[in-house]
Amino acid sequence: MEYHVEYSNDKYVKPEKELFVEKTEESSSSKKKKNLLIIFSISAICIFACSVIYISKLGPNSEIFNNSSTEIVNDDFVINSLLKSKSGKKLIVSKIEELISAYDKNEENLEKGNENTNMIIALDSSNSSSSSSSSSNNYNENNNDNSSSYKKRFGNLKVVNKQSIVNFFDTKFLMNNLETASAFYTFIKEHHRKYKNVDEMQEKFLIFSENFKKINLHNKSNNLYKKKINRFADLTFEEVKNKLLTLKKFDTSDSNNSNGHKRAHLSNYEDVLNKYKPKDAVLDYVRYDWRLHKGVTPVKDQGNCGSCWAFSVVGVIESQYAIRKNEMIFVSEQELVDCSLHNFGCDGGFTSLAFEDIIDIGGLCTEDEYPYVANMPEMCQVDSCQKKYTINSYVEVPEDKYKEAIQFVGPITISVAASEDFIYYDEGIFDGECAGELNHAVSIVGYGVEEKYNSVTKKNDKHYYYIIKNSWGKYWGENGYMRIKTDEFGLKKTCSLDEAYIPLVE
Repeated sequence: MEYHVEYSNDKYVKPEKELFVEKTEESSSSKKKKNLLIIFSISAICIFACSVIYISKLGPNSEIFNNSSTEIVNDDFVINSLLKSKSGKKLIVSKIEELISAYDKNEENLEKGNENTNMIIALDSSNSSSSSSSSSNNYNENNNDNSSSYKKRFGNLKVVNKQSIVNFFDTKFLMNNLETASAFYTFIKEHHRKYKNVDEMQEKFLIFSENFKKINLHNKSNNLYKKKINRFADLTFEEVKNKLLTLKKFDTSDSNNSNGHKRAHLSNYEDVLNKYKPKDAVLDYVRYDWRLHKGVTPVKDQGNCGSCWAFSVVGVIESQYAIRKNEMIFVSEQELVDCSLHNFGCDGGFTSLAFEDIIDIGGLCTEDEYPYVANMPEMCQVDSCQKKYTINSYVEVPEDKYKEAIQFVGPITISVAASEDFIYYDEGIFDGECAGELNHAVSIVGYGVEEKYNSVTKKNDKHYYYIIKNSWGKYWGENGYMRIKTDEFGLKKTCSLDEAYIPLVE
C-alpha cells in the first residue's frame, strides 16, 4: 500500500483562529453602525435645534402660531390655505371639475348640440363672434326662450343670463371666479346639496354668487350686524319666502278671524300681570334674559316646512312649564302641525289660533312620543300618548309692554317681517331692511344692551336689543338666536314686531 502525501504552501488556520477572525469582523461592523447612529442622532438634534430657533424668531403673533392654536381646521381653513398657492388653486379647480362631471354623468340622453349651447358656455364675446351665423341664430333663439323663465326664477335679482357667464368646464372661468366657486363647492359639501343636473347646478351657482356678493359687500361696511352664507344661499328670497315665511296675519280688529273662529281663551293682560308680578318688583329696562334663568329650551329646526307658527307657540309653552313648574319638557310641534284645525300645516298658520286648538284637543304629546317629520304629510294622531301638556289660556301683550311682560310673565311669541337681510343674519344687533308685511313667527326670550364705540362722536353709543329665538337650527345666527334693535323702553320694533302672546299654565 502506497501513500502519497502532498504539502501545500498555504498557511493553515486553526478553527479557533477562524472564530477569532469572524468575531473581529463582527466587532468592526457594529462599531461602524454605532458611528452612523451617532452621526444621525447629532444631525437630528441639529435640525430640531435649528427649527426651534427659526420658530422662536417668528414670535407668538406669527401665522404659524395663529393657525395652530386659534384656527379651526375645517373646510374653510383648508380652502383658504390652498388658495395661497398655485398648486392649491389647481387642486380646488380639479375638485370642482370632478363634482361637475359627476352631475354630468346623469345627462346621457342630451344631444351634442344642446350640450354645446347649455353646458359649454362662452365666457368671451370674441368667441361667439367667430362662430358661424347659423350657430349664432340658434344661440339667440335659445337665449330668448329662456329669458322669461329666468325672470320668473330669479325675481327682481339683477342676474346675468347663465349662457354669458357660467362655464364650469373652463379652467379659466374657475380660476377667475375661484373665491366664489370654492365657496360654492364648500356650500354643496356642508349642506349635502344634490342637484338634478348641470343646468340646475349652474342656476344655483348664479343665485349663490349673487347672494355671496351681497353678503361680502355688507360685511365690508361698518354695520351693527354681520351676514354669512347659510343653507339658504342657493335660493332666491322668493323661494325662501314660499317655503318658510308663510305666517298668516290675524285680523285683530275683530275677535273672530276670517275662518269665523273666536279667540275664546284669551285672558286680560292686566289681570295676568297682577298675578305674576311681585308687588315690590322693579322693571329692569336694560337687560333680562330667560336663558340665564333656565326658562328657555334648546333651539329647534323647522326644516323645509312652513311651520314657524307651531315652533313659536310650542317654544313659549315649554318656557312656561320650565318657569312655573320647573319642568324641562319638549312638546311635539308635529302634533300641532297635524291636528290644528284652524291652521294650514306646512303652509302657514296663526299663532293665536294655535293656542286655541291646543286647548281644544286637550294638549300636546312630547316630542319623543310624536316626533317631528317636517314636510312629510301626517294624519292627526291625538291618542299617541297618555300624558299631554296643555295650557289654561293665553294673553295678548300690548305693544308698549313687551319688556314688562317678558320679565314678569315669560318669553313671548311674536310675528316679524323677515327680509333677505334677516335670513342671512350671522351676528351682532340686526337693524337691516325688513319685509313689507309680517311673514314669520319667532319668540322673544329676553333683551339687553351693548355699547359700541362711535368713531364720529368719539364716544360709546348704547344699542338696545330684543333677543329672538328662531326655529332655523342652531347654525343660524348666534347659535339660533338673533339680537334685533329696539330702544331703552322696548317701543322701537325693528321689522314690525307684532302679535305678541304668552300662554298660561297653572
